[in-house]
Amino acid sequence: MVTGGGAMSRRAELRGGVHVVDLGPGQGGDTTFLLLHGLGGTLRFWSGVAPALGAVGRTLAIDVPGFGRSALPGGQVTLDGVADAIIEFCRREGATGCTVVAHSLSGLIALRVAAKDPAVCRRLVLVDATPVAGIEMLLHPARALRAPALAATLAAQFVGGLVPLRPWSAGLIARSKVLRSLALGVFVAEPALLDPGLTAEALSYTGGARTVLRALRQARSIDLPALLDAARVPVDVVRGERDTMNTAADFAIVRRHADVRRELVIRHCRHWPLIEDPQALIDFILAKE
Repeated sequence: MVTGGGAMSRRAELRGGVHVVDLGPGQGGDTTFLLLHGLGGTLRFWSGVAPALGAVGRTLAIDVPGFGRSALPGGQVTLDGVADAIIEFCRREGATGCTVVAHSLSGLIALRVAAKDPAVCRRLVLVDATPVAGIEMLLHPARALRAPALAATLAAQFVGGLVPLRPWSAGLIARSKVLRSLALGVFVAEPALLDPGLTAEALSYTGGARTVLRALRQARSIDLPALLDAARVPVDVVRGERDTMNTAADFAIVRRHADVRRELVIRHCRHWPLIEDPQALIDFILAKE
């Protein structure tokens, strides 16, 4: 397993309102990876993955606009506004033909980026990022009665995005098996087995985003199958075997609406495979490079 340790986050800087870690360009020079974290997270969530990708090609891990230290585009959260800000950032950075790796609800943003500017995105890797049933539940909350596990995960996703963590509190959770189980059991299959260093690094500065509730309102209006239809690029999909937000049934819908080339189900994982088993994710991504 690749561990964190803070080396990635110490390289972070603001470029045109976007908080970014720029690793590489690596030995190949032809490959650029753009990493998008999930709701309420930050670029630190990629601490177990980004260094290995940076050894192969240029790797840009960003705070999604409106989260972390990245500016909120236009003063409001909209799918198009965030996608446009990412496209503008990539153009400024000369980052074209990217492999865009998106986790959780940032998959919606990645799909919009791919549809709006295929020159920026040549390939999508969606990591637990196709919650078809979850988005439908946001639109029809009564469905929570029929799928309580999914409802609990969705609720935890948004509550987690609102509750701020800082290095001391993230470290406290990471070092205690009991606290890891209580705080992270919805997101990971075996919290007691998490790497404490990587977990502390990933969780530092998460949550507390005022944009979370606005993102929730946006998600309720999104037609995920239509987003998949519009993204005319090859798609690889990954999910944790025990993730309640991204199921085999969701994968079946994605296959009907996207050019799915490869699939990976990571055993003994839930919603955070980039922390639970980053090496499996790294191997899958790099197998195509």
